[in-house]
Amino acid sequence: MFSDIAQHWASQCIVALAKREIIRGYPNGTFRPKAVVSRAEFATLMQQVFPQIPVKRAPLTFPDVLPEYWASAAIRWASERGLFSGDESGRFLPKQTISRVQTIVVLMAGISAEQASEAVSEPEAIQAQQSLTQTVEQTFSDSKDIPSYAWEAIGGALSAALLESLPEPRVLAPNQSMTRGEVAALLSRVLAIPAAELVRNFAGLSKTRQALFQGLFDQESGFDAAKLAFLDLTIQRSPYRKDIKQAALRLQIPEGIPLLSTAPAVQGAAPYPARGKRPSIDAGGLDFLSPNILSGCVCLSTVENGALKARWLGRDAFINRQMWSSTKFIPLLNLIDRANGQSPQTDIDQCLVRRAGGQGGFPFNSLASGIMSYDNRIATSNSLAAMFKHFNTPSGLEKWVREITGNRQLSFQGRYGEVPFIQHPELWDSKSRRVLIKSPRQDHRGQNLVSTYDLTRLITMAAWHWRLPRNAIFSNVQTHSLESVRRAMGVDTARYVDVAIDRLGLAGEVKAPVIISKSGFGRSDQRDRTELTYCAIAQFSLPRVGATDPTASHHHYSFGLTLIAAERTGDGNQEARYVDALMATEVTEIVKRIITGQL
Repeated sequence: MFSDIAQHWASQCIVALAKREIIRGYPNGTFRPKAVVSRAEFATLMQQVFPQIPVKRAPLTFPDVLPEYWASAAIRWASERGLFSGDESGRFLPKQTISRVQTIVVLMAGISAEQASEAVSEPEAIQAQQSLTQTVEQTFSDSKDIPSYAWEAIGGALSAALLESLPEPRVLAPNQSMTRGEVAALLSRVLAIPAAELVRNFAGLSKTRQALFQGLFDQESGFDAAKLAFLDLTIQRSPYRKDIKQAALRLQIPEGIPLLSTAPAVQGAAPYPARGKRPSIDAGGLDFLSPNILSGCVCLSTVENGALKARWLGRDAFINRQMWSSTKFIPLLNLIDRANGQSPQTDIDQCLVRRAGGQGGFPFNSLASGIMSYDNRIATSNSLAAMFKHFNTPSGLEKWVREITGNRQLSFQGRYGEVPFIQHPELWDSKSRRVLIKSPRQDHRGQNLVSTYDLTRLITMAAWHWRLPRNAIFSNVQTHSLESVRRAMGVDTARYVDVAIDRLGLAGEVKAPVIISKSGFGRSDQRDRTELTYCAIAQFSLPRVGATDPTASHHHYSFGLTLIAAERTGDGNQEARYVDALMATEVTEIVKRIITGQL
């Protein structure tokens, strides 16, 4: 219909309004969705949206609106119905851009004039006003910037579900000019245009799982167990490698999203559990996964009234299994918790790991990144992970994990098959110039048997630390120290979420992505099969998909998952290729179901 709206988030809203002849484009066939809207233009729109509003008063006379002005009739109409007034000098200012707060005030005036309201007592009115004020203050972090005359209108718009924004902190930006695209989305809400007209579909979402798997498996040609198509993609080949530095900030404040954005509601979400308490998990929530997924856990987050809530889905999520290298981030979290317990001001990025009583050392982040990237620049991933386990006793580390997750049956006293890079390490704070943690000099020789729930619980705690209640976070960990682990987990060699975004056709649409993960892979002689584990947090925003909130510009998603896949054929290379393609397929299916509201 218009040549310049195909890639705009409000394209369906624009088309729907144009079909109703409420909005028009320009003679050259464009709509200019990013152009700002003037007061005169918005007055004209109000005449189209609320044609039945009765006259309320005699029209005002504006010295800057001459009879021959193109919008003079619409301005007169809007004035008669009390939708617009002039400034202190009596001018209308027709060419001045209309701000977000002015837009909302005018719209709410139109809705109030169109709808007959029941009379309420004075105490009820006062109580309602107080409630609206509290709602506005709690909803928008910049409520102080809202003019006093607009508070009632803003509160009413929230109650009427006309305003949506990202999870905490929500920003209204009341004095920012409205664009033509934003106005189109807002009017679509006001007019309650059916969702079916407004849904934007992505071609990749229509792919069948079998077709997806076959395409992914075909890519495994030429690969073997030593190097796999997706497990070994590496961060260097990821389109999101430059986003790693922004992960910490984005986990706190999702960026780059317009006003009309929202997080889809998560049905059945409950408060995130306190430390040591296991959540209620929908045991059938992952029944759609392949039988070769032995165990899985997915945690979907949403924000309700400023508090993070979550829904947990699983398949044998509490069953303890060997998760291979996917557990390697756990000792890092434990070390940070203990270090910040001794010194809350300590930033782990300023700490070195060195031999007990030695000099020099290696930066914590470099070692942590080496575990995830397998770059072998300092040492092997296994030897580095074994070293970090040596900062605690086997029983002490195991007890800590149990107390965090609530899984009293897990075992976490094993090593990673290699000699620790430093047998007796110590953590040295270069800023305070003192040793914070010393190795207790006890070897780890047990097993690492944890559940997919445990890993999902720990990685979501690391990612969502800043917004979880006090009783649900690591006891001593400070946010600034967690940033180091988040950056390290951003360079995991496995890029299954990257693959999912690409195969679903969303790569060009994703905004502010955060992807942190840890994978584990190996062939068990004892179980005679190849196993692959993937633990990840993904957060991003997409143009609305589905009808959960069809007038929002974007939907914001944040979720954690852990899956373990297995295959037994007797051929290690064949098994490896299969589980690699399968993991990419099942992660893609989960992401697809999340963004289409099927989970």
